[in-house]
Amino acid sequence: DDLRKIVTTLAVKNEEIQNFIYLLKQMLQNVESNSNRVQEDLETEFQSLYLLLDELKEGMLMKIKQDRASRTYELQNQLAACTKALESSEELLETANQTLQGAENHDLYQ
Repeated sequence: DDLRKIVTTLAVKNEEIQNFIYLLKQMLQNVESNSNRVQEDLETEFQSLYLLLDELKEGMLMKIKQDRASRTYELQNQLAACTKALESSEELLETANQTLQGAENHDLYQ
């Protein structure tokens, strides 16, 4: 009778261990499944962020290029205007020098 109790107890304990093993396997499966899902979600989220950042980068690069083109155009116009003004000033200076020399020569001959 004692042996029967021991065998029954062992059988019950074996069933408990089997149930516990099944539970552990289920938990392991859930952990793997959840981990895979979270990784996929993370990949998707980062892919969206990469796309958004790439769009922002393209917009910023376009703005920089537009600003550079606008500023370059403005500076080139200023440079052309200053160059033209310098040429006019040099011509005026040359004319003034010639007039001055002419006046000095005229004074010498009088």
